[in-house]
This record gives sequence, C-alpha cells and structure tokens, in this order.
Amino acid sequence: MSRGILFICAVVFFVTAGPAAGAPDLPLKGGDEFPELELVVPAPPFTLDYLGLGNEERFTLSDVKAELVLVEILSVYCATCQQQVPYYNQLYGMIEEDPRTRGKIKILGIAAGNGEREIANFREEYDVRFPVAEDPGFAMHKAVGGTRTPFTIYVRQDGKGEAGRVVDTHLGPNRDVTDLFEKLLAMIQGDTAAPAPESGEKFSKALGVKPILSETVLGELVKTAFAGLGGTISGFQRVDLPIPRLVFTAMTGEGEDSRRVFGEVVRRPSICDVCHDIHFIYLFDPSGKVIRFVPLQLTKTDNRDWDKEDIRMMREKVIGRSINRPWVFNSEVDAVSSATITSAVIFDALAQGDALLEALRQKGLL
Repeated sequence: MSRGILFICAVVFFVTAGPAAGAPDLPLKGGDEFPELELVVPAPPFTLDYLGLGNEERFTLSDVKAELVLVEILSVYCATCQQQVPYYNQLYGMIEEDPRTRGKIKILGIAAGNGEREIANFREEYDVRFPVAEDPGFAMHKAVGGTRTPFTIYVRQDGKGEAGRVVDTHLGPNRDVTDLFEKLLAMIQGDTAAPAPESGEKFSKALGVKPILSETVLGELVKTAFAGLGGTISGFQRVDLPIPRLVFTAMTGEGEDSRRVFGEVVRRPSICDVCHDIHFIYLFDPSGKVIRFVPLQLTKTDNRDWDKEDIRMMREKVIGRSINRPWVFNSEVDAVSSATITSAVIFDALAQGDALLEALRQKGLL
C-alpha cells in the first residue's frame, strides 16, 4: 500500500470552528494581495533557475520571476492532491514548451503541514515535475484562508518586488489541462475580465466543521473529565473568551487540595472531503500543563477510529507537557501510525496555548 493511500484520511488543517488567528474570514479571492510570507527554497537544483531566484535560502512569492504564478496549496497526504500531480505535470510541460508562456508563467506547490523530507518522498513517488515548497507550521496555509486542499491561486506579479495580486482561485481538482492553459494564457495577455468569486456556500463547506455533539453535551463531557481527576467538582462553567475557543473551568478536590482546572474542546475540519473531522478534549492546570487527553472523534486510514493503543501513544506524548511551550511536530517520532496529520493537528492545537492562557489571565482566572 502506498504511503499516500495509507495517510489519506488523516489529513486535517489547523483552523478552529471560527477563523484562525491572523487569517482572513474566507480564502483569498480575486483582487486580494498574496501574503508575502517567507518560504524555504525547495531542494531540487532546478528550482533556483526555474523560479528565477538567487542563491538565497528563503524567498517570498514576489521574488519569483514570472508574470503569473499558479500557486497550488496541497498536502502530500491528500489523495486528490496526489491525483492532481499528473495533470499539473502536463500543464508544466505545456507552459515550458510554448514560447508565449515559457518564462512568463510558473507553477509552485506549497505543501501545508509538510516538511522537506515528506515532500522529497512525495516528489519521488508521484514524479512531481514542478517545485513544491514546505509549509510545516501551516503558516501559509492559514494566511491564504485555511481551506481544504487542493486550493489553486493564480497570482499576477508586478515585477517590482511588491506583493502579487490574486487574479482568480479554484477549490478542488483542476484537471481540464487544455482549458486551464488557455485560461492562464488569457491572464497574461490581459484578455480575461475579473472573475466572480467562488460561491460562499462552497467556501463555507471548505472551512466549516460538522458538529458531532451539542455544546451542552460537550460541556457535560468536560465536566466528566474533570470528575475523573478525583474529588468533588464545584463552580463548573463555560469561560466567555474574546477568542473563538470552547473552554470550561471548575474547581476540583476538597479543602487544601482544591485546585482550578481547565478544559478545551478542539474541533477541526478535515482537508479531505471523505475524511471525518477531528474532535478532542484536553484538560490543563493553571500553569498550562496538560493533565488529560480525551478523544471524541479521531480517525485514520479508511475513517477507522483510533484504537486504545493509538490513544495511549498520544497520551504519552502530550500529557505532562505545557501549552505555553513550543510544540515542534516530528512526523517520524510523534505520529500515531496511519494518522500522521491527525497527530500533527493535535500538536498544533496544543501549541496555541499562549493566546489561551493570556485570555484566561484577562478574565482573572490565572
């Protein structure tokens, strides 16, 4: 079984039920500036010449020497992205062989949540001809709107080192290569009118998370998790925060052993259309130390639920660590088998602790 198929249903992206911090309310659309975030230059030697870069180790999109850049936001574990590769390989060849487009249009993949080693495996397994840059912390993925992959963005460059401007976008597979080539050609020839943005309904589906339980039931599950710490529970309440986080608190224990605890419900939509969303609860103390991890819906290959061993492994990795310290995810060490990106999203959620702890301080709870 190929690595790509093994991980297909473990792919998720790192936004909450509301917009991610610093991200737009919807993905980029025609007329928006493309984010000038630094990317690491992809490893293959041809990349520097193809993108028109110097010998720098990092670049922004405006550094790419082209009139138009097709930016493909992908995940190496996304089956649709894997299936898209032959079509974009064909498009890459058409662009390079036609004097009207060669040197004027470039293709750049950006792998959401993936590092260079994962991209190297992806490049070899699927014979990827165009460069793919890493985005291990999902920074670019969030900056363009955090939608499901593949998400294609057509960016016109001004040649002056300023941020490029989005001409159009496409959500999902993009396989009519002949039509796409003509579309790109029209974009650089100025023969295309400003496109209508893709429907809000489509993007709502791409960004949303399907509830599995009501917030009332989720609150009861958090309360039950608190009770599992031992002692009595008092003052249980949902915390009203200025950030979109579902957080509860209570006092547990009795007398001098009484302590305040917190619990957050994490709900994340999956990248893969056929994969289940990600739902879990974690508890933490006032110092930010994780003290309990409760899965609600965590899946792996073929949408199978995590088994007891999977859950035990993740608990070993996260319990006792602090949410106000860096959480650097290493897929070779930290991933639960067949659920690499599901594991990564758990790490990412727990890495957002600074903002949460600050919000709790402002409420006078820390």
